[in-house]
Amino acid sequence: MNRTYRNPVYPHSFPDPFVLKYGTEFWAYCTGFWHDGRCFGVLRSNDLVHWETQPGAMAPLPDNYPEYWAPEVAYWNGTFYLYYSVGNEAHMELRVATSQLPGGPFVDSGHRLTEQEFAIDAHVFTDADGDRYLFYATDFLDHPRVGTGTVADRLLDPFTLAGQPRPVTRALHDWHIYDPNRVEKGGVRWHTIEGPSVLRHKGRYYQMFSAGNWQFPGYGVSYATNDAVLSPREWTQVADGVRVLPILRSEGEVVGPGHNSVVPGPDNRQLFCVYHRWVGDERVMSIDRLEWIGDRLAVLGPTTTLQPAPIQPGVTGFTAGWEQARDSRHLALRYPAFLAEMYVRPAAGPRLSLMDESGALLQLSVDGRELTLTTPDRRSSAASLPSGLATDSFHRLRIAADGNRVSLDLPGTAIRWEAVLDRLPGTLAVSADDPHRTFQGFALTYGWEETFEAPVSDVDLLWESRPAGSFSVRDGQLFWDTEGTSGLMQRGPSLPEYELVVNLRLARAGTGGHYGVHPALVSGETGPLITVEARGGWSLIVRDGSQETSYPLPLEFTPSTFQQFRFWKQGGTLTVRLENLVVAEIGVPVGPSTVGFVARDALVVFDMVRVTVVP
Repeated sequence: MNRTYRNPVYPHSFPDPFVLKYGTEFWAYCTGFWHDGRCFGVLRSNDLVHWETQPGAMAPLPDNYPEYWAPEVAYWNGTFYLYYSVGNEAHMELRVATSQLPGGPFVDSGHRLTEQEFAIDAHVFTDADGDRYLFYATDFLDHPRVGTGTVADRLLDPFTLAGQPRPVTRALHDWHIYDPNRVEKGGVRWHTIEGPSVLRHKGRYYQMFSAGNWQFPGYGVSYATNDAVLSPREWTQVADGVRVLPILRSEGEVVGPGHNSVVPGPDNRQLFCVYHRWVGDERVMSIDRLEWIGDRLAVLGPTTTLQPAPIQPGVTGFTAGWEQARDSRHLALRYPAFLAEMYVRPAAGPRLSLMDESGALLQLSVDGRELTLTTPDRRSSAASLPSGLATDSFHRLRIAADGNRVSLDLPGTAIRWEAVLDRLPGTLAVSADDPHRTFQGFALTYGWEETFEAPVSDVDLLWESRPAGSFSVRDGQLFWDTEGTSGLMQRGPSLPEYELVVNLRLARAGTGGHYGVHPALVSGETGPLITVEARGGWSLIVRDGSQETSYPLPLEFTPSTFQQFRFWKQGGTLTVRLENLVVAEIGVPVGPSTVGFVARDALVVFDMVRVTVVP
């Protein structure tokens, strides 16, 4: 298994890449005709880095259209829907094709979704409540800045829009200019915003988009935000191209990075931005990590150097590591912190249990359209599957355990349970009359993530602080106040090799006040301590025993705003990054360790902490 990768991950022509994750496989689709004469190139991967060429997705339509652009594939109720734009470049419409397999072949459904003369770059967004929306790009000829912008409309079903598109992002700045004198549009100053891709984070919506002309230095990817999908007002754009630049833009050998999609990595937790960039006269596919740092959306790229490979799950599939017991399979859990995803077919009556040596701690069972969650004291919670959900098709199920705190949900629906167990789970069991026809695409990643959206009482079960009671949780953040003293806050379980990612800021500090990280605590406070301190400029100070080493941080580093540090522990080496900038490499104890944080006379605010085990 490769531990690193280098962009581009597919060094051949693959414009406007969209990547779908289904189970443990990745499927990539691109604009245009493929090598076999079919429409839309297709690639397949198990790790997001190594790609195998597949047949083209769809046969050309009988109308001899010359242009097939920007395919995106969505999965509902056992069917894969390919949304695409087709036409002659001046006139483009959105259509949808279907297949029973992610690689196709797809067959056009006969449905035209849009009525505009020009509509491209369809993107399906499924909200937390299961409602679906189609974002796409179309022309605004009566806007003060004439050109292409993005809109959103409700999807009534996979083939039908509500027909009430609302503007999301239209041109506001000069970096959006595509052509200052576009002849084919009558010589107007033409702007372009296209390629929408939408995410939801802590209740807020983020639409990524590409803007401008790839041949101009200002071209790139930025984003806009809103607190509602179909808002009566346009979304708030972040980059003005002068004070705030696009989050992906041409740098050095990277030319014209754009038209991105976003996909979870193999661990189902770390998001990746997939985009193309120009090499010669071809657009090739690249990937880089995507993060929120506070409320700021960031892509840790564009990169051209060796990067840590996407983290793989600790367990994949239902064979290695599982034991058969009658009609069930049991997986002994190495650690009581994990994220597991699988696809289940409700009609087959799946059952899933978390157990310890004394029996089941939590059991989910499905009977017809009813889901029941049962705890050892016989308390049950029931929920009905949405009326539009086909029980004979596979649907994604997600279970996360973080110590004794457990959550289960069916993404794309409003079904979600949270529970606090009396004891730590030691075994995961799945059972059904026919497991092969009941479960698919299992992946389990060890580790945990805290975004501080849970109630304070739950957080108190997992975090230990000294002095006690020095932290509180509100508004999706943890506030830790050590006014006038020093404090230590730490979190288990002990894990072997892992990546620790943390977003934090220094909200207030007394004289000499600072914060720091114990990235590999073995016992007590054994292991290196890394602090952020003002030493002329801001520096990372690494203390290990009696030895102290200083590593300067960039001049623009500001501890009062959220910063992201990433600590990659493998073997006896710890690599420390500020976002994607390698700041230091230091030695650490080999073997399991926990993570901790320190503060001296300071108010430190945490926005996210994540630990992912590297298999």
